Amino acid sequence: MRTAVHTGALVLTGVLLAAGCGSGDGDGDWLRDLQSSATADEQEPPPSPSTTPPMSDTAYDALLAEAVEPLNTALAGIGKAKSDKAADEAFTAAVTAAGEADTLLREVDTPDRADLAHQDLLTALAGLSGQLESAQQGRTDGTLCTGRAAVARFGSDKALGTLDDAAEAVSALGYTLDIAAPKLPKETNKRLPNGRMVKDGSRGGRGVLKIDGGSQDAVVTFARGGKAAFSVYVRKNAKAQVQRISDGTYTIYFTSGEDWNGSARGFNRGCAHEKFEKKAPFRTTSTSTRITYTIFTIGLKTTIGGNSPVSPVSPGAIPK
Repeated sequence: MRTAVHTGALVLTGVLLAAGCGSGDGDGDWLRDLQSSATADEQEPPPSPSTTPPMSDTAYDALLAEAVEPLNTALAGIGKAKSDKAADEAFTAAVTAAGEADTLLREVDTPDRADLAHQDLLTALAGLSGQLESAQQGRTDGTLCTGRAAVARFGSDKALGTLDDAAEAVSALGYTLDIAAPKLPKETNKRLPNGRMVKDGSRGGRGVLKIDGGSQDAVVTFARGGKAAFSVYVRKNAKAQVQRISDGTYTIYFTSGEDWNGSARGFNRGCAHEKFEKKAPFRTTSTSTRITYTIFTIGLKTTIGGNSPVSPVSPGAIPK
C-alpha cells in the first residue's frame, strides 16, 4: 500500500508531463506558456531607467534670461513709481514676476558646475519674493501708509542685494545673469518741530488751543465748514499751543504715525486717522471791564473715562 501511494505520485507527474506533449485538450499549451514565461523572467534583466543629461550651458543661459528679464522690468517699475497707485501696481507686477522666475528655475537639471550657484540663486529669489510680498501686505493692512513707504521698506531690506550677489556668482561661472537693481530710498523717520503749523489759515481771534501729545507724533486739524482752518504738528508726549483762534465751532481731526511725508501731508508708517465726536466751540465776549475768550484743551492719549470719544475716519475725510 505504501509503495502504491509513492508510485501514484510518480505516475501523476508523468501524466502531467505527458499532457505537456499535447493531448488535444489545451492543457499542454497552458503548461508550455507557463514554462516559457518563467524562463523569460529568469533570462531577461529588467530595463535600465533612462537618464536625461544635464542642460547645456547654452540652454541654461537662455533659461536665465527668460526668467530674469520680466523681473528686471518689474523692479524698474518700483524704482520709477511716483504715486501710491503706481507703487501698488509695480509691487503686484514684481511679486508675479518673481514667482514665475522661481517656478521656471526650480525644476531644471542645471549643468553640473552650476549646481551650487543655482541653489544659492533660488534661495535669494525666494527671499526677494518674501520681501516683495511683505511690502505689498504692509500696504494692504495699513502699516505702510504710502506707496513711498512700501518702496522704502523694500529698499531698506537686504533681499535685493542678496539676489544681486547670487547673480554675480552665477555670472562668474561664465553665464550671463544681470539683476537690474534700481536705486531705492531707505526708510527714514522725518519729524517736524513741535508746534509747527502744517497749514495756517486766517487766525485773527483771541481763542487758545492747548494740546497734550500722545504716544506718536500727530497733526491736529481744526476744520470749519468742511475746510481746514489750521493744522499743527505735535510731537509725541509733548505739549503744543495755538493762539489767535477765531470764533466759531470746529470739528477736530488728527492723524498720527511715523515718518512725516510733507508732499502727502501725512505719515508714511503706522498711521491712524481719527476725529473727536464732540465739536470745539470758541466764543469771545466783551464787557466794559473785561474780555472773555475760549481756552480749549485736548489730549491725544487714550484714557478711560475721557469726556470726548474719538472715531476712526478715512484719510480722505480729513480736510486739507
